[in-house]
Amino acid sequence: MRNETDRALADLVENYEHAFNANEAGVMNDLFANDAIFVNFGGKLVRGKESLYRSQALVFGPGGPLEDVSVDYAVESVTYLAPGLAAVHVRQRTARSEADGVERSGDPLEAMFVIIAELVDGAWRIRIGQNTPVT
Repeated sequence: MRNETDRALADLVENYEHAFNANEAGVMNDLFANDAIFVNFGGKLVRGKESLYRSQALVFGPGGPLEDVSVDYAVESVTYLAPGLAAVHVRQRTARSEADGVERSGDPLEAMFVIIAELVDGAWRIRIGQNTPVT
């Protein structure tokens, strides 16, 4: 049975998915702690919320590589590390309709998105994130 904290962490992931699919870099950035560290799909390490926003705005903005991409996220595990600190493993896949007939194997955007979430002023924020491609 999911508890309130599990639901709050799932909401964090759902909000991230919505921001990704809506190309809302500012909304996505608000989900991160100020001193966040993020390793993107290509392996680039980005430090701090401001630098992360610049990267997000570039990839989700007009002409950016993620402008027309939609993904689905599914929480696969939650591990509580300490009070107010949790590791969340999330499967990322390209969003597809059931009717498109495309196999999920070989999905170029399939990844394991690992989030270290921290409770900051009563809200869960992404302190560390890493998006690792599945090969």
